[in-house]
Amino acid sequence: MLSLLDIAERSQKGPKMEIKDWDLSLFRKMAELAGKYEIRHPEGRVWFNEDDALVERAFEAAVEFLAEAGVYCLTTGRVVQFTRDEVRDAIAAGRPEVTVGAGRDQRMLRQKRIEGVEPLNQTPGHHAPFSEDLASLVVKNFAQIPSADYLEGFNFTNVDGREVYGMPIEAYAARREAAWLREGIRKAGRPGMAIAYYPISTRSSVLIAPMDPDYGLRRTDGILLSVLPDIKMEQDLLTAAIVYEDYGCFRVNGGGAGSIGGFCGGVEGAIIEGIVKPIAGWMCYRDHTSYAGVGHVSHTLRTTFGVDPAQFWATSVVCQALNRYTNTICFGGNAAGGDSGPGTETRLLALAIGCLPTPINGMNLLTSRHQRAKMNTGLTPLEPEWRFEVAQASIRSGLTRKTAPRVLDALAAQLDGRPVEPAQSITECYDLVHHRPESAYEEIYLRVKDAMARLGIDFG
Repeated sequence: MLSLLDIAERSQKGPKMEIKDWDLSLFRKMAELAGKYEIRHPEGRVWFNEDDALVERAFEAAVEFLAEAGVYCLTTGRVVQFTRDEVRDAIAAGRPEVTVGAGRDQRMLRQKRIEGVEPLNQTPGHHAPFSEDLASLVVKNFAQIPSADYLEGFNFTNVDGREVYGMPIEAYAARREAAWLREGIRKAGRPGMAIAYYPISTRSSVLIAPMDPDYGLRRTDGILLSVLPDIKMEQDLLTAAIVYEDYGCFRVNGGGAGSIGGFCGGVEGAIIEGIVKPIAGWMCYRDHTSYAGVGHVSHTLRTTFGVDPAQFWATSVVCQALNRYTNTICFGGNAAGGDSGPGTETRLLALAIGCLPTPINGMNLLTSRHQRAKMNTGLTPLEPEWRFEVAQASIRSGLTRKTAPRVLDALAAQLDGRPVEPAQSITECYDLVHHRPESAYEEIYLRVKDAMARLGIDFG
């Protein structure tokens, strides 16, 4: 398959294109491919795709997009082009499993099967902003989650009393993030647990700064190198990918999902985008795992919840294509329909709706921050623990594409139209000393769990 040096060369020599022309061309191209390959949302309230022929057509549309349009390099304003054979060869060379971590904390991340019952991998965050006084204690609590296979990092605005601004301080902050992660997993008694650097900045020097086998990223750790919205890449991320490929770290495509309402258009275009981006992440950065599925650009702007089954249907098409025709290790299943913060009932309900279909769609579990997060309000350990509990209950209950819609309809009815609730600080709703939710949040959790049990969900 193409090497990363081939990608680097093509990002310098590919056809020149203005970014606005690329953005406008996306809508036209996605509409053309959706028509050509007959990608259409079925009428009615449909949560899952059961049309295997549609999955094949959607995959072929994604391959054609990469072969005819390519990937846009923001840094140079050029298009990285591929042939159809190069795309096919890259897909065939993908890896369906990757080992992360060391010693007794080593884990294997694997591609899952549609409606599979095999154990799920989980990464419980963070991505949220946390202040440095809480950093290592917060990491310790997330590392204490038994189902956590590895931890992704977090962001912050100040380090050592200084604003994180400018390349020198950004590089220092990157090293501090990795050090806090290492300190936290050590305090949790899991020193070999893999960590993944969540970029403070996308400058190549800052991305490379935390490489340090003693205090930063080891060869068994990872980094997020994400395909950007609207199928774009950057040379800084490619530079880091080349260095980390040689160093040995695994890489995560945090931008693998398609978006309804973006330049790719509606649900049909988002499906093609959602298949294209994980493949592009593997080709352009050698990303071993990818966030996957389909989101909606308006969800973080909503003030009330509105759960759209079309988004779930689109996610099922994307995941079926990636699991059937590629070796992509998919992560996802986040909240849908709105964005309440931790400490609230609507947050737990939305997470349950988002992750109940996860094993049905052949996805591993990712729990990312509350999107409107302020400092120390993005996420607590209860949310990923709850999501894992719900996903395991989905498997235990034998839910499938045919039987899960009844439960999803009932949960959506409880959530639709409810106001988005503001987040609580992690110190208000979670006891970081004893690793447990505060009593009020625990009562909410038990109430939501009981409501789901009454719908026939078997929590064991």
